Amino acid sequence: MKITLYDAIIDALQTLGGERHYTEINDWIVSKYGPRWKSCNTEMADMVHPERGGKNNDSSRHPTEKRVLSRKGDGIYSL
Repeated sequence: MKITLYDAIIDALQTLGGERHYTEINDWIVSKYGPRWKSCNTEMADMVHPERGGKNNDSSRHPTEKRVLSRKGDGIYSL
């Protein structure tokens, strides 16, 4: 199975637990999966549900049901 950045972000948050800044999540992803992706920041923003601080528009690459993150502050996300 090919791992996607979406899957890697979920893996990172499940492993790290709690709320994390996107730089911590990105560092964890690079240490586990290598430099496969440029950065996780845009992907994470696209994964935030509108009811949890995400943008309520169609610009996200993910359908609403796959937008499983919450935005807790500037660059801070939780699963």
